[in-house]
Amino acid sequence: MNASVRKEENMNANQVIKEQLARFSDPEPGMSEQERERYHQNILAKIESGKKLSSQELAYLRVNDPMAYQKARRMEQKRQWLEQQMKKCKSKQEVREVVENAITHVSEKDPDRDAIIATYQEAYQEFRKTARYRRLPDTRKEAEEEEKQGKRKSQAFEGDPAELARTPLSEIYDALPVFDTVG
Repeated sequence: MNASVRKEENMNANQVIKEQLARFSDPEPGMSEQERERYHQNILAKIESGKKLSSQELAYLRVNDPMAYQKARRMEQKRQWLEQQMKKCKSKQEVREVVENAITHVSEKDPDRDAIIATYQEAYQEFRKTARYRRLPDTRKEAEEEEKQGKRKSQAFEGDPAELARTPLSEIYDALPVFDTVG
């Protein structure tokens, strides 16, 4: 009898947890069924167009459409992988090549092919807006020249390690007056 009471308590606790999850993932508790369907369709359209989903949208999918949730997670993983690859590039030309290579390697048989390509394109567009991308040289050749110049500059500073550690802030700090404390 004790075991049956515990089992019933566990079922009640699980039901409470499920209700709380449903409430958390509910975009708007007062939505009509028609509005919920429109909300759901908007999320699916965001996935297909390669856009990032909010945590609320992901939570909604996790509870209401586990298959779409898995697809959204897959798209996010693809996006993160491409972002990492783009961050490693030394020129804008390399970034374009990485994106083109990623797109060409998406299988024709992949049921999510269009969504993956849209995700890659969206990630590329977002990366192009960053300061990191704007600082990149246009071509590999320019990147190699900048790298050589950087090595020359670093060789010019070789020598006294104390001079290498000098920064504008350390120079200001050194220029500040020193006050003796009277104990």
